[in-house]
Amino acid sequence: MMVKAGDSATNDSLRAFLRENYPQIHIVDTPHFYDMSVFNRCAQSNDVLLTIECWQNVHPLLVTIPVEWDFTIPYGILYAKQPPEDVMRLIELVTINIKNGK
Repeated sequence: MMVKAGDSATNDSLRAFLRENYPQIHIVDTPHFYDMSVFNRCAQSNDVLLTIECWQNVHPLLVTIPVEWDFTIPYGILYAKQPPEDVMRLIELVTINIKNGK
């Protein structure tokens, strides 16, 4: 189980890798956003769910096994359009550090 094609370039690359190298794997599409219904479906169907580390303890009937593949997922910082001053200071510091390669 993994998010449907077209929702994520990284997942699309991984999907292509799996299809090319492991054609015996049948990929089941999930909604773009995982919620408890997706985790419940995984637990009930005995399918394998492709997920990120932060979901490892989200469901008592699921076990996460880390993999070491050459795929990465980009992250970003999400904040309010009109952030408070302390949040703006953090964003400015992050921006400066990124520009300086840190």
